[in-house]
Amino acid sequence: MPRTVLITGITGFAGSHLAERFVAQGVVVHGIAHEDPPHPHLAAVADRVRMHRGNILDATAVSAAIAAARPDAVVHLAAQAVPTLAARDPVSAVRVNVLGTATLLAALDAHPDVRLVMASSADVYGAADAERVDERAPLRPANVYAATKVASEALVREFGDRRRAATTVLRPANQIGPRQHPELAASAFAKQIAEAEAGAAEPVVRHGVLEARRDFLDVRDMAAAYVLAVELSDPGAAVYNVGSGHAVSVGEILETLIALARVPMRAELDPERVRSGVPATLALDAGRFRQRTGWAPRIDLRTSLADTLEYWRGRVRAEVRA
Repeated sequence: MPRTVLITGITGFAGSHLAERFVAQGVVVHGIAHEDPPHPHLAAVADRVRMHRGNILDATAVSAAIAAARPDAVVHLAAQAVPTLAARDPVSAVRVNVLGTATLLAALDAHPDVRLVMASSADVYGAADAERVDERAPLRPANVYAATKVASEALVREFGDRRRAATTVLRPANQIGPRQHPELAASAFAKQIAEAEAGAAEPVVRHGVLEARRDFLDVRDMAAAYVLAVELSDPGAAVYNVGSGHAVSVGEILETLIALARVPMRAELDPERVRSGVPATLALDAGRFRQRTGWAPRIDLRTSLADTLEYWRGRVRAEVRA
C-alpha cells in the first residue's frame, strides 16, 4: 500500500469515494481541485485530505502539487466524465480529458518512480462484437467522451512503456451510487423520484432509451479497484477491465428505483434524454484484473440503487429546507 497518494478529480463522484477509502486505510491523501472549498463530496474526510488548488490544464499548478505531495502513486480521475456534456462541448472535453492527461504526464516525467493509475471507460469499446468483452476487443469509440478516453489511454500507455514505471489503465463499467452526476441515468431517475416524494415535482420519471443493456458497478467497488491498482508494480503500461461481467437493461434500473419509491411513480419517454452512440449490450470480462489482484464486486445492484436514492432524498430535503 502506498504511503501517500495524489488524486486528480478528487472532488468528484469517483474521486471522493476513493479519498474516503484511502483515508480509512491510513494513507496520506492529497488532491488537486480547480474549485474553491467547500467540497461537499469530501465532507466526511475534508480535515484529512490535503488539497492543492489548480486546474489540470495548468502545468505549473500540477507540477507544484506533485512536488508538494511527493506521492508514491497518482490516481488520475480528472475528466469530463458525462457523455452528454462532452457531446455538447467537445472542445472542452478534449481539453480536459486529453490535454489534461498530457499535462499530468509531462509533470510526472520529473518523478520517474511515481506509479500512475488512470481511469478510462468501458465506452472505448463502442459497439463490440460480443456482449461480453475482454481487453483484447477492438476500440470503437462511438461518442466524443469515448474518443477522448481512447486518446488519453494512448498517451498513458506510451508514457508507461517509455518510462517503465508501473502505469495502469482501468476501464470501468458504468459506475453508479451516491454522488453520481444527475445527467447520468440511474442518478437522474433517483433525483426525480426524490423530488416527487418531497412534493417538489410531479410523480413522473422522464427517461431516454431503456433497452440498452450495460454492465453496472457500484462506485465504492470501483474505489476498491483503484486501491488495488496502485499496488501493482510491474514496469510499463497495463490495461484492465473492471466490471461485474453482467449486462442489465436501463429499464431494469428504472423499474428497481420505482419499486423503491415511497410514492406511486410513472415513467415517460423524454426525447431530450435519448443518447446516440450507446451500444445495445456491453458487459466487461474483468477476469485479468480479478486474477491479478483478487478484486471482486461486493455491493449488489439493488443496494447501490437504494443508496443512490437515499443520497438524493437527503439532497432534495436540504434544498427544500433552503
